[in-house]
Amino acid sequence: MGRRRTQIGLAHVRSLLLAFSFFGVSPALADGAASAALEEARRLIADGRAAEAHRLLAPREIEMAGQPLFDYLFGVAALDSGHMAEAISAFGRVLAATPEAASARLELGRALFESGDRAAARRQFDWLLSQRPAPSVQAAAAAYLRAMDRPARAAGSWTRTFEFGGGYDSNANASTNERTFLGIMLDPSNVETPSAFGTASFSVGNVRPVGERSRAVAVARIGHRWNADADFVDQTIATLDTAFDFGDGPTIFSLGIGGHYGLLDGEAHQWGASADLGVTHRYDSGWQARVLLRTGMLRYDENFGTLSVLDADRHLGAISLQRARDGRGFGFTAFAGRDDPREPGSAFANDRRGLQFNSFSQSAAGNGVQLRIGYQDVDYDNRPGFFFGRDRADQIMSATITGVIGDWPAPMLKLLPVISWISNDSNIPLYEYIRFEFGLTLQRSF
Repeated sequence: MGRRRTQIGLAHVRSLLLAFSFFGVSPALADGAASAALEEARRLIADGRAAEAHRLLAPREIEMAGQPLFDYLFGVAALDSGHMAEAISAFGRVLAATPEAASARLELGRALFESGDRAAARRQFDWLLSQRPAPSVQAAAAAYLRAMDRPARAAGSWTRTFEFGGGYDSNANASTNERTFLGIMLDPSNVETPSAFGTASFSVGNVRPVGERSRAVAVARIGHRWNADADFVDQTIATLDTAFDFGDGPTIFSLGIGGHYGLLDGEAHQWGASADLGVTHRYDSGWQARVLLRTGMLRYDENFGTLSVLDADRHLGAISLQRARDGRGFGFTAFAGRDDPREPGSAFANDRRGLQFNSFSQSAAGNGVQLRIGYQDVDYDNRPGFFFGRDRADQIMSATITGVIGDWPAPMLKLLPVISWISNDSNIPLYEYIRFEFGLTLQRSF
């Protein structure tokens, strides 16, 4: 394959002995040619001839798949000869039959690591350590976890992610369901429009060291959304976010700069930029506290000249408390901010305050679900003659459930189902709306 693979604390003979001992199976107990093939494969792998072992076992996969000993040997042979997808599938079968097989889970983590899916590999190693396996397995898993941090800081690591998806949106343009307001017929583009939609995006991220105790992070993304029945809100957005983190203990400080540029229905629409200052502290009990201060700007393109009243300088402060342990977690975030319009006399100056609750649960295989519930109160400054003589006030409630189904419908792919709901309750009926969305996204990272 021409790729240099990482091996940390994983002597094949030790792994194989662990496998035979754990599964309680000996090659001598298998029948005839199958027994001979398993014994020969074991010998070839122990001698460092994994490619030959793979060629020997591959023709027997249909016949013997599902037998833990065969799957384990075939997985090791596939892994060491560069057939990552086959290895991941084989170790998955072992764990389906014997979830407590620590050596198989260790090898699955290694296969995911070598395939480039470090997030999934980390889940396997973390799960292993939480189960207190044999000391040799603990040492190997811990060594891989350390290696997953150090190489990225030493040489920089690139992560690329493709996403394709689609779904249904009950209110693609986030508008009122009333067709008239104060006796005036509204433009159809300003009335609730349900639509099917499709999405596509690509992102790339990089982490690089800056000195011994700091690193620089950059993530760029471009995405597009098509709305079958509301193409006037088709949107393309490009973003770039950078951060400089320093500190390698329980307290990490960060400085960040980000920006975005968006098109609406193919025309330049808006752009923005922001700067962040944050500090995060992790506690041994699994709790993590974070404080964030942000200042930024939002500007609308002259193609949408009537929206210049929305141009604003934006300020935000947030504090969050999160707890995560053994694949489960929850947390709370409180925030407050203000928009200061650039245009004199604009009625869109506002103060906002909000709370958010989130929780998640994730299995060792990477499957999981996340729940996020939010509330936001937005009070607009009173400007005589605006908002029909009223002091506008909005209350926004939202809820989102996101799922993760790993290695489906094929290895290295993730299926991400999402259900979301948002309700904007305003004392100005023109700004009231309810929106429900369901979507499915396929994700591939490497």
